[in-house]
Formats: sequence, C-alpha cells, structure tokens
Amino acid sequence: MADIELYQFAGSHFNEKARWALELKQVPHRRRSLLPGPHMLTMKRLTGGTETPALVYDGSVIPGSTAILEHLEQRHPIPVLFPLDPSERERAMAIVRRWDSAIGPAVRLAKFFDVMEVEYAVGTFCHGRSAVARAMYRAAFPMISRVMLRRMGIDAANAEAARRVTREALDFVAREPNANGYLVGDRFTVADLTCAALLMPCVPVAEWGGPIDATTERNLAWIARWAEHPGTEWVRETYRRHRKR
Repeated sequence: MADIELYQFAGSHFNEKARWALELKQVPHRRRSLLPGPHMLTMKRLTGGTETPALVYDGSVIPGSTAILEHLEQRHPIPVLFPLDPSERERAMAIVRRWDSAIGPAVRLAKFFDVMEVEYAVGTFCHGRSAVARAMYRAAFPMISRVMLRRMGIDAANAEAARRVTREALDFVAREPNANGYLVGDRFTVADLTCAALLMPCVPVAEWGGPIDATTERNLAWIARWAEHPGTEWVRETYRRHRKR
C-alpha cells in the first residue's frame, strides 16, 4: 500500500478538490490539517510555496489540487475523471484551468471579505481542535488577518469584482450542463468536480469533505446572497450524486 498524506486546509474549496478525488477513487490516505497563517512554515518546507493542498505520495510531493488529480488519475485510473476523448478532454481542462486561475480565487476573496471575522475564523478553521489551540488562534487572529488581507489583495473594490465573477460562475453551471447534468460528455468528469468544489463556499452541502462553516450572522448573509440562483441547485445535485464519502 502506498504511503499517502494530504496536507490541507480542512475548510478550503481547493483542498476539497483533492479530498473528493481521493475519496471517489477510494485511495487510503492520511490528512494533516493546517491552520491558515501558521501553515506557511510547513508548506515552505514541503513545497517551497505557501499554498495548499499538497499530496505526499510515496515520498514524492505533488503541490496543487489539479496536479494532485492528474497524479491520482495515473496511479488510480478507476473511476475515470479525465475524459478519454481528446476534444472532450481539452474542453474539460479548459474549464479547469479557467476555474483554478480565476473562479476559485474570486469566490475565496469575495467570501473572505464578506464573512471574515474572529468568530468565523475560529469556528471554521479550528474545527476539531482543542480549546487551547482555539484560544491561541483567537489571540493571533488580528495579526493573521492583516497578513491574509495584504497577501490576497482583499479590499472592497476587489471584493465587488470577485462577487461579479462568482455570479458569472453560477450562471455558467446553470446554463452549460447537458441533459444528464454534466459539463463535458455524458459522465462525471474533472470539470464537474472542479466547478462544484470551487462553488461550494456559496452553497451549504452536507456531503462535502470539510467542517461546516461557522454560523455567524455575516456567513448566513453570504449564503443567502446566492440562495435563489439556479446554479446553486446544480452544485447541490452534483454533490448529492457524486460526493460519496
């Protein structure tokens, strides 16, 4: 059996891509959940960067959610996530590249601007941790949040632009799926997984692989902002059909 360990943020939608693929392909693995901020030292040592997720697979380090999916597809090809037909594969990967580079970061930025406060951060990021760890993170959060705001460019103007991108992404998944509910071809692919996972912060889904967001007033208002959009139903249905935990 391969020695496999996922370094992750438990509450991250990019990390959800990797968790979903690992569970869909029934790959036994361990998870090392990190705290935003303190995670940077661990990730610098592991990958040379600061972003999660990263997969350690028999001593090899694979950073980034899509690279992890590609590695898993090679080592665990069943069930197939990447279309075999060349034209379908190119369309799927075009969607993934666009969502990785633009949609996912926009959803994250918009949500963090709208909901980020100490109670949300502790309730979401410190899920399952001890009272001592939660207290320490609460005390450190003012400094951590300043770093997050600066590094991610989180301000009012960028948040408004990111909300527009988020709505366009929901428009896309409401408009583009075929009669079977899939974005590419007649089966669930990496495109569906990516789009559903990266929109998950807008849509409460019981099946996802991370902790339930802290139910702060600001987070409930964020969820209500998107609740009536038809794209949210595609996200819920995709999770219901394919996120088997």
